[in-house]
Amino acid sequence: MKVAVIGGGTSPEAEVSRVSAIQVVEGLKPRHEATYIEFDAGLHAVLQNVDPEVVFPVLHGVPGEDGSIQGYLEVLGIPFVGSGMTASALAIDKYQAKCVWRENNIPVLPMKLIDKESYSAAICQEIEHTLGHSVAIKPRAQGSALGVRLLQEGGDVGTAIEEALETHDQLLVEPFTKGREITVAVLERDGIPSALPIIEIQVLADGEWYDFTNRYKTGASQHILDPPMPSECAAALKNYAVRAHRILGCRDLSRADFIVDEHAHPWLLEINTIPGMTPTSLFPDAARGDGMGFPDLMDLLVTNAFSRR
Repeated sequence: MKVAVIGGGTSPEAEVSRVSAIQVVEGLKPRHEATYIEFDAGLHAVLQNVDPEVVFPVLHGVPGEDGSIQGYLEVLGIPFVGSGMTASALAIDKYQAKCVWRENNIPVLPMKLIDKESYSAAICQEIEHTLGHSVAIKPRAQGSALGVRLLQEGGDVGTAIEEALETHDQLLVEPFTKGREITVAVLERDGIPSALPIIEIQVLADGEWYDFTNRYKTGASQHILDPPMPSECAAALKNYAVRAHRILGCRDLSRADFIVDEHAHPWLLEINTIPGMTPTSLFPDAARGDGMGFPDLMDLLVTNAFSRR
């Protein structure tokens, strides 16, 4: 099968995207004719020249995960791996996604949406009153923990928000919740999504967390497959991951990130519709834990997409 793998672009995650995309190309090569295409102004001409049977977008951040490339491929009528335009746009918007999940009884943390134009000291006081001084401040639509500010032990919430608003127009503020960082990959087989083995993420350096650097730096974190936890908690995590995938209308694959608090209660933080495929990425690890090698995973994904032609 002729597959075009699109990577790169101009987002802060572009270089990670290129690494993921090259891994995907190498994983496809044993069974398919895979070509890497850079996401730039020449994309359309190159795509026409390659004339792929399937496109595999491996674009992290905007405009790769926000529905833009997905809408473009839908208009062209080219089958592609992953979620469609609507699900992609909804999933990258942390606020809207959490509103949908909350309406469907999937546990999400309390939150406050901050808009740059309407932000005021009164809003900050409201946040401190309802969420406390120990908070997590996140861009509304950004991946790989970029732009996230954690006030783990409390602090000046107003200053932290104002500094974040210098580079982002909208923010999501949540109470900082101590707990175990858990991720659950979801993979579709014959159109039916199922959860892969649970992975717990442990950052090896004291006092650090799973930020952008520790996500992609070799040896900075440890991925623990099927970590010990109460069976009820494990079942809930897998159930929530699959339901979150379905409710947003995701397709083929996704990865749901959770915090499990001291009471073994899971809180869904976000869902990633184009999970990383780098040597340190979580989704390939979960697939291997399910007995699926990387070439088999790649083959399944492009075959799923081709069946939708």
